[in-house]
Amino acid sequence: MTDKNIMSANGSGNAALPLVSVIMSCYREPLDWFSECIDSVLAQSMADFELVVIIDDPDNLPLVEKIRSYAAQDVRIKLLINEVNVGLAVSLNRGISIASANIIARMDADDIAENNRLQTQLDFLDENPNISLVGTAIKLIDEQGSIIGSKRYYQDETLLKKIIPYCSITCHPTWMFRKSLHTKIGGYRDLFTAQDYDFLYRVLDAGEKISNIQSSLLRYRVHQQSITGGFSLNRYKVRHYIHKMHHDRLRLGHDNFDKSTLNEYLQNTKDNSKVSNLLAKLRRTKKHSFIKKLYYLPQLFVYSKDIRERVYDHLKLKCILAMHKEVTYDN
Repeated sequence: MTDKNIMSANGSGNAALPLVSVIMSCYREPLDWFSECIDSVLAQSMADFELVVIIDDPDNLPLVEKIRSYAAQDVRIKLLINEVNVGLAVSLNRGISIASANIIARMDADDIAENNRLQTQLDFLDENPNISLVGTAIKLIDEQGSIIGSKRYYQDETLLKKIIPYCSITCHPTWMFRKSLHTKIGGYRDLFTAQDYDFLYRVLDAGEKISNIQSSLLRYRVHQQSITGGFSLNRYKVRHYIHKMHHDRLRLGHDNFDKSTLNEYLQNTKDNSKVSNLLAKLRRTKKHSFIKKLYYLPQLFVYSKDIRERVYDHLKLKCILAMHKEVTYDN
């Protein structure tokens, strides 16, 4: 893939390198969400950054025109248009490869950054040179942008290593990390899903440290696609493959990831038709229809080994967190 589709507002690079490169891959996000996201980045309290936007749907002309109109007004914006849809991992790697800064910040095109986000995370990394990647707490917003909840992630290094087999330990669009880390672990891998989870596992396996700021610095949009994605067993199966690669690295010092072995792995773990039908019905169930969900979930538990493992993993996570709280209290 060539870089002929890279453009900046003024057609040339800045003489001084920015402190932070914000990397955002876009696909088919609604234009109003996209505008809110871009506006929140451009309104940051620190101005010394660049915004690298990768369009992963070259046929999405309204989105292309929208970001071009922004780029015409702000020299900090770089635009890359993929020739074909290549997916999140490849798009992010492409964006990071042309990033000018030594610090990378992630952003999703449907979220909103608080105006002090970049400065707060940059200060944290400056004050903690032993930390390679830092995430933040988030506020959850609905499709209209109203706050519907919040979520914080743990800081304790020992606890993060204990719970990563059972859950993600940071929120991907809140990440800020050193570009050298991306190089050290080989960047994002082209998995079908859970690319961020694989990235985090490899960061820890490389002996690097992760932390989370407890302030909410991002408004994370919860919409129908993100809700139904939670019921996808495909993501859980990819996580199994990620665990396998983790154990290979511990045992051999390396893993042998490639797309063909991943495809093979997924082919060998396909759901039977009964499980697939139950999952389809569950996805179509409205989020407030608790009785209907209660009807489908026990059946899935009986017929699907993956669902049973998800339940057991959830219980293990609860036990670890309960023990951690007791230790914290005693100390």
